[in-house]
Amino acid sequence: MPNPWTLGVVAAAGWALAGLWLLRDRTRAYGERALHAPPAGEAGAGVRYAFTQAMRPGAKESVREHLPSYAAGLAYHGGIFTGLGLLISSLLGLELPRPLLGLIQALLGLGILGGASLLLKRLLQPELRGLSHPDDYLSNLLPTAFLVLALTGPVWAWRLSTILLLIYVPLGKIRHCLFFFVARRHLGAFFGRRGVFPQGELRVP
Repeated sequence: MPNPWTLGVVAAAGWALAGLWLLRDRTRAYGERALHAPPAGEAGAGVRYAFTQAMRPGAKESVREHLPSYAAGLAYHGGIFTGLGLLISSLLGLELPRPLLGLIQALLGLGILGGASLLLKRLLQPELRGLSHPDDYLSNLLPTAFLVLALTGPVWAWRLSTILLLIYVPLGKIRHCLFFFVARRHLGAFFGRRGVFPQGELRVP
C-alpha cells in the first residue's frame, strides 16, 4: 500500500497543476489583441530576447540598483528547484550519490538563506512592509519551510510542508511560476513586433 504522505503529495501536485491550468485558460479567454500597425520587427526575436539578454542584471534598472536582493532571489529559486528535484527523486525511491547529496544540501542551504534574507528585508524596510499583504509572507514562508524541512526535518514533516505548498500554489502569488512565462512571452512578442526588442534593431517599414 502506498505511503499516505506520498499519496497526499501526489494529490496536492494534481491540485496545483489543475489550478494552474485553469488560470491559464482564464487568461487565454481574454483573446488576442488585434494589432493594426505594420510590424517593425519579429515577435519571435523579441520573445528570445525577453528570455535571454533582457534577463541580465544590467538590462533592468530595478535589478542593477538591488544586486544583493537579486542574488538572494537567485539562491532562493535555485534552492526551491533543487528541493523539488530532491522531492521527485525521493518519491521515486532513487538513491543519490554522496557527492551529489552534498551539492544538494549546499544549494538548499543557500536557498534558505536567500528566502530568509528576503523575508527579513520585507519585515525591516518600512516601504516594503507597508506594501506587503499576508500573501507576500505566506508565499515566502511556505517555500522556505519546504527547504528547511528538506534539509533538516523528518520525512513526514517535509511531505506535509510540500502538500501545504502545492495546495497554495494556484491560490497566491506563487502562481507566478506560470504567469512569469506567460507575461514574459507576451512582453517579448509585443515589443519584438514593434521592433523595440531586441534593443537596437528597430526597422521602420
